[in-house]
Amino acid sequence: MRRFFGKIEDDFAVIEGEEFAHLKNVLRMKEGDQIVVYNKSEIEFLCKIKELKKEFALAKIEKQNICPALPKKNITLFQAVTKRDNFELIVQKAVELGVKRFVPFLSEYCSAKEFVNKKERIEKIVLGACKQCECSVPMIVENVVSFDDMLRCASKHNLLLFANEREGDNFDFLSLKNAEDIAIIVGPEGGFSEIEKEKILEINSKSVSLGKRILRSETASIVLVGMVSILSGN
Repeated sequence: MRRFFGKIEDDFAVIEGEEFAHLKNVLRMKEGDQIVVYNKSEIEFLCKIKELKKEFALAKIEKQNICPALPKKNITLFQAVTKRDNFELIVQKAVELGVKRFVPFLSEYCSAKEFVNKKERIEKIVLGACKQCECSVPMIVENVVSFDDMLRCASKHNLLLFANEREGDNFDFLSLKNAEDIAIIVGPEGGFSEIEKEKILEINSKSVSLGKRILRSETASIVLVGMVSILSGN
């Protein structure tokens, strides 16, 4: 079943813009075809296309229900900015793994600071990933923040995990089962400076090691978020 983001108006869903172009010109869908429409709420709408206009599609809502793929836990990923392709991969997989909020930040060894103003493109990737994993509520993507602002925001979470390369403690991942509010900090390709590591540890974060091998930033994010999501029951 194809999925699209649109507007809900009474008993109808309206698909327009890029979503409509994809429906009509790429997928070549026709009147009578069934689709699922999301409006960024917890509800998913099973619809049948009634009319294909020049600039939008009108679909009759036949059934609606709570989206079964909604994340059950509040997981926030604080991700240092990386090179574009890697960053986009992290965003895509964060959505698929059930991250609710994504906060990019700058640190001393970030090598791709020119990517700061690409939020619009990132939000498109988020919507595409939502349709892929059948989740009706998009992950929230914040503006890029400074390292110090990241610390202030991260310190407010109940459980804060810090991907600390080889220096991580023996964190009990089974304890995640009872956690509701979890934040994860992952650094850039160049890692964190020693001063940055000290500052992260000062806000009562839990150091987590992902083994003796040094992982790429995108690998560490995907692995750690996946472990947290699965073991917490997200």
